[in-house]
Amino acid sequence: MPSLWLIRHAPAAGNLNGVFMGQLDGEPDVDGLAAAGALGGQVAADFIWSSPLRRAALTAAAIFPGRDVVHDDRLMERHLGSWQGRVKDEVRAERPDAFTDAGTLDLTITPPGGESLADLKTRVGAVLDAVAALPDGSTVALVAHNGVLRTARVLLGQMDVHEASRTPEKFASPARLTLDAPRLARLRAARRIT
Repeated sequence: MPSLWLIRHAPAAGNLNGVFMGQLDGEPDVDGLAAAGALGGQVAADFIWSSPLRRAALTAAAIFPGRDVVHDDRLMERHLGSWQGRVKDEVRAERPDAFTDAGTLDLTITPPGGESLADLKTRVGAVLDAVAALPDGSTVALVAHNGVLRTARVLLGQMDVHEASRTPEKFASPARLTLDAPRLARLRAARRIT
């Protein structure tokens, strides 16, 4: 079975300033990118897939210099509709019901004009299916975004959607998972229940 590195991109200015980025494209912070580059010796992968958004694509290039990276639109961050580009505190003041008691966005809430969790699960699940089809013993690095990686954890049964909503992914902090038979069974079951 393949194993998987889940890696959130280095932070962009919007992330550092408390702005909902969604699918807005921004350069990663220089210091964050340098920290991501330092991971290169710690993370080995046969295949590297990244969101095409610059904050992820440049993070992947920093961690895996000179390697081929597949830029996959299915790894783009969740589209946050009219909340993209807005300060999180402003949205929280308007829609406190959209946030968990930990202050994080509840993944089950669809922002106005944004992508639903069901649609996000469909595209992230398709990526995980493609990873599962790779040769046994392969290692894949997915360099993506907070919402995408938390959804992957939900689909693989590592946490439920409520825990994932409360637990943001750390920037440029790789986590390794093995796609064993129980996780793949959870993925298939989760894809049927959207």
